[in-house]
Amino acid sequence: MSAGGLGFQSDCFAMNAPLALRSTARLARARPGSGIALQTGAGNVSAFFTLEGFDRRRVVVSYTLRVVNNTKSALICRTWLVARNGDSIFACPGLFEILPSSTTTTQFSIFPREVGPFDRAVAEIAGAGVQCIVDAPSPAIKKAQASYAVLAAASLIIGFLAIAATTAMRGAVPRIEAFAVPPMALAGTTVQAEYSALGTGKLSYFVLTPDGRRLQGGPLAEHSGSIPVAIPVSHESGAYTLQMAMQGPLGSAKEVRVLNAVMPPTIGGAQISNLTVKPAVAKPGQPIEVSYAANGEQGYVRLQGSDGTIWAQQAFARNGETRFLAPPVSGTHAMRVLLHVDQGRSTAESMAGFVVADTAEAASSDSNLPAIAGDNDPGLAATDSNANGTFEVLNHAVKSGNPIHVRILSPRNGMRISLDDLASHEVTGADVGADDDSVSLRAPAVNVATRYTVVASFTDGFGQESIVQPVTILP
Repeated sequence: MSAGGLGFQSDCFAMNAPLALRSTARLARARPGSGIALQTGAGNVSAFFTLEGFDRRRVVVSYTLRVVNNTKSALICRTWLVARNGDSIFACPGLFEILPSSTTTTQFSIFPREVGPFDRAVAEIAGAGVQCIVDAPSPAIKKAQASYAVLAAASLIIGFLAIAATTAMRGAVPRIEAFAVPPMALAGTTVQAEYSALGTGKLSYFVLTPDGRRLQGGPLAEHSGSIPVAIPVSHESGAYTLQMAMQGPLGSAKEVRVLNAVMPPTIGGAQISNLTVKPAVAKPGQPIEVSYAANGEQGYVRLQGSDGTIWAQQAFARNGETRFLAPPVSGTHAMRVLLHVDQGRSTAESMAGFVVADTAEAASSDSNLPAIAGDNDPGLAATDSNANGTFEVLNHAVKSGNPIHVRILSPRNGMRISLDDLASHEVTGADVGADDDSVSLRAPAVNVATRYTVVASFTDGFGQESIVQPVTILP
């Protein structure tokens, strides 16, 4: 080999020559590098291999190799990495030349992400009569591993918190777990609708008749329980719609059920489907028009007082119309019209109420009351509410917009309290539950004092019955 080049051939320079590594026990892993010095007949050679540093942000390891060649021959240097499993990896710059009588300092970088984890870096220097090995350890990355562990732990905690938050939000989402309604019921009976709801929100319900009118409904204070639904007496079958809704900050839920009302199994029997009396407030001697729809072979229509006194009676008319004259009573009296029909062995009865007031006596008893639109009976509000035994109007004169308080004396099946005008049109109303002892109705807006009637409708005995009491709405 000439002193200035790589012209000689030797096994020590061959790239496929095995790497002469020292055993792991002989390497000082704790030190940042190693050095060696050799004396040959042609001169001396020394080498120093050190770990310069580790850039954690870029994940780069830096090494420095310094070789002093005081011989007259060129030397060849190879760099390797020793993997943790003992395998050797050829490292950049790999193979380079060290000129005779020269000092060479080489810096090179290793990227662990590309080559994988390694145990140490090794430099082999070989030439004519020279062969030596120096090594340097891999950097310690315990802090980085610790940071990964902290990150993993934080991620795990965040995951658990997210799961807990999701579970809590799901628990607050409104949902109706159960809404059980019988699919079929007899007209004129009361059924129970069982319900259960979860989540955060306001719960309400309503019941619609087959023709779309609202039968009952309102907010529910409890999220579970039962709702009594009174099916009105009717001569026709029909489908009632029950809807329950829950509205909350995280959404809403709604359930709809259908209840089919069917006629009782009394084919060809006595039936009464409707009974009305007009006017609701009459003067002594004034005609009373009674209209009804009934099925029967025979029967009667009776005019009687609340004490049971019979004032008049006529035979049941198949055209559904009967006329009476209001009895000549003094003061104000609650009256009832009783309809009774027979068909074979079956019987049906229904009652409707109205009020008879003596104008002259009422006016003389309280001449200071204002004129009331719709009649000339300013003293009519003095009627004794306890006479009907079913309900009591606590205030007989109420200002527009104020509540009309009605006390329930005797609860009835399917009872409804309504405020009707003199044309028997319902202005407002409310259903009465089995446990209710009072009902409040909102007085309508009027410009002059106006007469209205409070009507209680319910199913009693063989049919529908209604009882009325007057009330005056003041501007």
